Amino acid sequence: MCTPALASSSAGFAAVTLLVCSLAVAPSAYAQDSSLPPAAGTTSMQLAPEVQISLAGYEADLKVALDVNDLQSQVGALDRIGELYFRHGNPAEALKEFQRVLPIVHVLGEQTAEATALSDIGAAGFALGRNEEALEAYKQALPIWRKVGDQDHEAATLGDMGEVFRALGDPDEALLFDQRALPLFETAGNRDAQATVLNNIGLAYYALHDKEKALEAFQKAFELYHTGMNLSGEANALNNIGGTYNAFGESRRALDPFQQALAIHRQLGDRKAEATTLNNMGTAYSRLGDGKHALELYKQALPAFRAAGDLNGAATAMKNIEFLYADRRYRSSLGERPKEF
Repeated sequence: MCTPALASSSAGFAAVTLLVCSLAVAPSAYAQDSSLPPAAGTTSMQLAPEVQISLAGYEADLKVALDVNDLQSQVGALDRIGELYFRHGNPAEALKEFQRVLPIVHVLGEQTAEATALSDIGAAGFALGRNEEALEAYKQALPIWRKVGDQDHEAATLGDMGEVFRALGDPDEALLFDQRALPLFETAGNRDAQATVLNNIGLAYYALHDKEKALEAFQKAFELYHTGMNLSGEANALNNIGGTYNAFGESRRALDPFQQALAIHRQLGDRKAEATTLNNMGTAYSRLGDGKHALELYKQALPAFRAAGDLNGAATAMKNIEFLYADRRYRSSLGERPKEF
C-alpha cells in the first residue's frame, strides 16, 4: 500500500486552527479551534457490505496462497487486506496485516516490498497514535528507499517522520525532515507533494512562532496547489494563511483568505474543513470586537461540525459561543444566552 502521511497542527482556546495537508493516499490559546489530526480508527468498525465482499475475496486468495505456500501471492493478498482496512477506517486491523507481510518479504529478499511494508506499518501505527512505533518503522524504511533509488518514497518517508515529530511536539525536528524532503520532490517534479511539504514547513514555523516564514511557506504552497488545480490543498493553504494572520494579531487581514477558503470548502462539500474555517472566522471577528458577527459564524460552524461527525469540533464551537455570552463586552449586543448554550 505505502501510504505516507504528512502534517499536524496546534490548537487551543480561541487560537486559530490550521488545516493539515497530507501525502497519504488514504496533518494554543483563546476561542478554541478545531484541527484535523490523524484519525484513530477502531478495531471493531463495521465494514460496508460491498467492502466485506472484497475482503472475503482477498481472504480466499490468501487461503489459496497459504495452502500452496506461494509467498509472493501471500504478500499480495495480505497487502490488499491491510489496505482495505486502512482505507475504511480500521488501522488497527490494517497494522496486523502489514506486520504479517514484513517477515515474508524479508525472506524473499525483496527490498522495495520490505520498504513498502515498513512504510505501511508506520502509517497504520501513526493513525493509531503509536508515534514511537511509527517513527521506528519509518527509520527502517528510509535507508531502503534510498538504496533502491526511489526518491518519491524516500521524500515521503522523510515527510512522514516530520509529521511524527510534530505529533510528538517537536517542530524543530519536524522542520529538519520536511526540509530534507522538499528538494527530493522538486527533483522528482512532484509539484503536489512539494506543496504539501511546504504547507507542513509552514506548520512547523507556525509552531515555532515565526510568522513571516510560516506565511512564506503557506503562500508558496498555495501557489503550487493553485497551479496544479488542487482545490482542497489550495483551500487548506488559504485557511492556514488566514490562521497565521489571526494568531499573530492581524485578524482583519485574516478575513479575506478565510473567505476564499470557505467558498472552496463549500464547493467541494467538505463540511469538516468548512466548519473549521467558519470557527476560525468567528475567532477573528471576536478578536476584532465584533461579537455579533462572531456568534453568527460559530452558529454556522456548529451544525457543520455535527454533519461531519466531528464531535470535538462541535464541542469547540459550543464553547466559543458560551465564551462570547460570558464576555462582558458583548452582553448588550448579544442579549440573553439561549438555553441551548
